[in-house]
Amino acid sequence: MPDDSKPETTADEFDAAAAAALLADVTAPWVRDLGLEVKEIGRAQSHFVLPFSDQLTRDAGMICGQAIVAAADTAMIAAVTAAIGEYAPITTVDIASRFLRPLGAEGGDITVDILKVGRRLVVGRISITDRASGKLAAELNSTYARL
Repeated sequence: MPDDSKPETTADEFDAAAAAALLADVTAPWVRDLGLEVKEIGRAQSHFVLPFSDQLTRDAGMICGQAIVAAADTAMIAAVTAAIGEYAPITTVDIASRFLRPLGAEGGDITVDILKVGRRLVVGRISITDRASGKLAAELNSTYARL
């Protein structure tokens, strides 16, 4: 009997719309409030947008680091799913961030590069570019475990 608790999507069907539906289905309500948009999904590289929202800002009108890390971690869910070819239970093992400049009023473009897909671990690099300046605002490295 099929397991109805996980989405039924094959690698060929896992496009941007399927990735967006997956994130809407498996993430917490406050994570969905980030407004992360899936632009392109692929086995090795995926693209997302973190839109600007006053709810995500701290003083001086910049998107706070907590929102940036949450958006990067969330993007990894879709990117890892694309890399392994199907949805499976996964969890963040670690995530390391470097903030290079503020992410401002136009939000950020997020690129996830999958660096290694192993039997148990998937490693990715997340680059976030400020949409207004086109400059790198944050770079993160993340490892996910396949459960």
